[in-house]
Amino acid sequence: MKKIIFQFIFIFLSVFCCQTVFAQNNFLYKRELKGIQQSNQTEWYKINVPIQVIEKINTDFSDIRIFGVTNSDTLEAPFLTRKIMQKSENQEVDFKIINSSKKENAYFFTLEKDNTTRQEEATNLIKLDFENTNFDWRVKLEGSQNQNEWFEILNDYRIVSIQNEFTEYKFTRLIFPNSKYKYYRIKLSDKSEKQSQNGFKNNEPKLNSASVFLQKTIEGNFEGLEISSKNIEVNKDKKQTIIDIELTHSVPIDFLSLEVKNDFDYYRNIQIKYLLDSTITEKGVIYNFVTLHTSTLSSIEKQNGSSSFFINSNEKSKKYQIIIDNQDNQPLDIGQLEIKGYINQIFTRVSPSDKTISYFLMYGNERLQKPNYDIVRFQNTIPTDVTLLELDSEQKIPQKEVEKVTPLFENSLWLWVLMGTIILVLTVFTFKMMKK
Repeated sequence: MKKIIFQFIFIFLSVFCCQTVFAQNNFLYKRELKGIQQSNQTEWYKINVPIQVIEKINTDFSDIRIFGVTNSDTLEAPFLTRKIMQKSENQEVDFKIINSSKKENAYFFTLEKDNTTRQEEATNLIKLDFENTNFDWRVKLEGSQNQNEWFEILNDYRIVSIQNEFTEYKFTRLIFPNSKYKYYRIKLSDKSEKQSQNGFKNNEPKLNSASVFLQKTIEGNFEGLEISSKNIEVNKDKKQTIIDIELTHSVPIDFLSLEVKNDFDYYRNIQIKYLLDSTITEKGVIYNFVTLHTSTLSSIEKQNGSSSFFINSNEKSKKYQIIIDNQDNQPLDIGQLEIKGYINQIFTRVSPSDKTISYFLMYGNERLQKPNYDIVRFQNTIPTDVTLLELDSEQKIPQKEVEKVTPLFENSLWLWVLMGTIILVLTVFTFKMMKK
């Protein structure tokens, strides 16, 4: 009997004191997919995800789903995500160095295409590897089919190598339009040649190798990101130029173009950071910026007045910071900034028999995990001519109020009365057992 009474007390207290909260894993937003019913496409469709959606979802797209809604049922449509990223592929073409010579204050290197290589194969990149570690040379590149008649490809092109205790930098790539020459002739002259009759100043070029490539570039599918504010400040104590950028939307950035108005030569380390979080202290707000990308800002690689950086980030933020280390040099005059992000696409498959119902892109459910659909393993079956669907305007989904289980007794007086009764019953049973 005692055991039964104690179990009763335990259950009662658990029900009374604990409150159980139930909440549904609802989506916060939805957008209707427009165009499925009118499309001649049999199965596959794609959607360009707008920045306004990217801002509100996880970067791995785990908190989104596509549902087809009927009066009596809900169908889940499988999907996968893609983005066309900028990348380059180098296909090497066999060339060999057949001649090295010197004339006055210039050095010449002649390259010949291998006889087994198709003569019609084009090239547009030559990578030079020198034994020299410090130089600043001018290059003239010519092409020929017979070594008798030469045609100019590049002139006054600059290659540089800097190696010391502070930095190590090298730019020795010759980039030129597609060409199909059998021979290439590289002429090197020292930049200081006009100031000195000695030309190379005992730093004669020693070419270890020259590799020739056909560089194929796959252009990325970008969209511009709107900058709401920009502030440029020179910190003289840290010898840095700090550029604070705030975007209109909190999204990842994949590309940055930075204009430098100065005409003089420069070589600076550059860091691109994003705001992770901030802390409010007595001295004010402390911002915690995390490094996203490090590179070199150099006048050698500047094109049309700007330097470009491919970042390919998965970190989402609204505030970014660019730090340029000036060392003891004059701060650079920074001009226009351009920031872009890759366009994210969703590919989904809808059964032809289900095309008559309405489909919605649902997102903003933080408790979901990334789905595991079969179509991810069969991406090569997706046709190239996929119908592009439009997304309707965003709708907020009303959230159900949290349902709360109330205690059995609202007034605590009843609890004390019940506890007193239980204690009295236990006391009576205790005395009876003692008498026995």
